[in-house]
Order: sequence, then structure tokens, then C-alpha cells
Amino acid sequence: MIEAIQKVSKQRHLLAEGPFWSKPDQSLYWVDIPACQVWSWSQETGEYNSWTLAKKVSAVFTTQSDRLAVTLADGVAYLDKETGELEYLCLLDEDIPTNRSNDAKCDLDGNLWVGTMDDAEECSSGRLWKVYPTGKTEKQLDGIGISNTLAWDLERGRFYFGDSMQGKIHAFPFPAFEDIRAQKEFIKTPEGMGPDGSAIDVEGCLWNAQWDGSRIVRYSPEGEELQVIDLPFAKPTSCAFGGPTGNTLFITSASVDMSETELNQTPLAGHVIAIDVAVKGAPSQAFSGV
Repeated sequence: MIEAIQKVSKQRHLLAEGPFWSKPDQSLYWVDIPACQVWSWSQETGEYNSWTLAKKVSAVFTTQSDRLAVTLADGVAYLDKETGELEYLCLLDEDIPTNRSNDAKCDLDGNLWVGTMDDAEECSSGRLWKVYPTGKTEKQLDGIGISNTLAWDLERGRFYFGDSMQGKIHAFPFPAFEDIRAQKEFIKTPEGMGPDGSAIDVEGCLWNAQWDGSRIVRYSPEGEELQVIDLPFAKPTSCAFGGPTGNTLFITSASVDMSETELNQTPLAGHVIAIDVAVKGAPSQAFSGV
């Protein structure tokens, strides 16, 4: 068990996801997908803000303006923090209305990469999209079960992307991206748990939240398990580095499909927590759109 855990969220979420650390305002953003909510928390003031949207939202990003960028079930939109109004930038998977967005991250050029999935989790209809600030979209992959883990290690020319339904994360070449899913995976999670969201540290190691595994695992660039952090809940969903010194790991989690007994036994399930670790991580990348 971790010695020092800080509870960040003010309420239990169904499916907290997409932690994003904003260094300029020292704030953490995250979403609750089925609740259609975006949340923020200021580490300096302790203030919370939330926005309830009309559709499921899977990730949130700061932009060059005061607006936020959000990945909705059917596309990418800007969220006005003052009015709560949405302005669509682009639509995704219009031909597969049963799909929704899932994990999403921005590369160092400020382009948004969005993975989609079948909302019912029954088939592999998901895709990976690259969304430019202009709203232009490029399909990178298809045939994905549950899109998860987007992280870049530019020093090694890698882009990590996973399919939780397959239990695998692959290390794709980057920027010369190509589909290498037929090759051996970077890591495969043990039976009964799936690779969810990830973050990368300054040493090029990947930190992966493992759904139904009650743990975060730190992997070396060679795919070796370097550290396992046992968590006080079964369903961690993602993680992000942040905090004043960059070595705080923020971890989101879920409480969906848990019995009342399980919820009582794991009071932090569905919450966002923070722990300090021994290494700094790469900061969250904002979207270059305005």
C-alpha cells in the first residue's frame, strides 16, 4: 500500500478519466465519461470547477486561449469555461454512431490524437485519429477494441498506443508512423486485467494504469517491470505527471460495476488521487487550437 495518498476529487465518480496537468495555472483537469462532466482543481487555491455537457466526454485539454478542448462521444469541440457552450471543431466516426471517443492526448506539436471504441465494448470498431488545430482529421488505425494509452518517447522514436480489449500496448515508430500491430507487443498485461491510460517519465519509462489490476506499473523502455504501485481500488483508469516539481502522479479511477459492499470496502474507488514518486514526468501537452 502507498504510504501517502492525497484525495484530489471532491466526489466519487463513475468513470474518472483523462487527467491533464496544466502547468501555467497549476491545475488538474479530468472527466467523468458517463456523467458527461469535466472537472478542474487548483492545487494553489483548492478551488473546484465543473461543467456538465450534453454528451459523454472522454478527455480535456487546455488551449492557446481560455477555452478548453474536449473529446466528445462524436467529435472534438471547444468548451467555453465561462458559459459552458460548445463549439465543434470536427466530427469523428460519423459512419459508426455506436462508437465514442476514449483516450486522447496531444503530441509535442499540439496535434490531438484521439482513440475511439464501441461504446458497448462488444466489437473492435474503434479507430485512431489525428486531429489538427485546423479541424483536419487523418485516420491512423482501425479495427481497435478499446483505445487506450497514448504516449510519446521522441528520444527513441516511439509512440505508445494500446488496445485494452487485446491486453496489449505496442511501441509504434514515430514520427514515421505505421501499423505494427502484427509484430510483438511492447507489453501484455496479465490475464484478468487490461492496460488503460499511461504517462511517460523523463527517463523514457512508461507508467500504465491497469484496469481490474489495482495497480500502476512502471515499464523500462525495454518493457521490463521496474516498479509496481499497489492502489486502494481495483479500477485505475489513467495517470498524469504534474505538481510544482513534476514528480506528483495523479491517478484517476472508476467505481462502475461495483457492488455496495465493494464500494464501502474501497472508499477511494472512483476518486482522483495524487502520490509523489521518485522521478519527474513529462508534462501534459496542450492543444494548439484556439
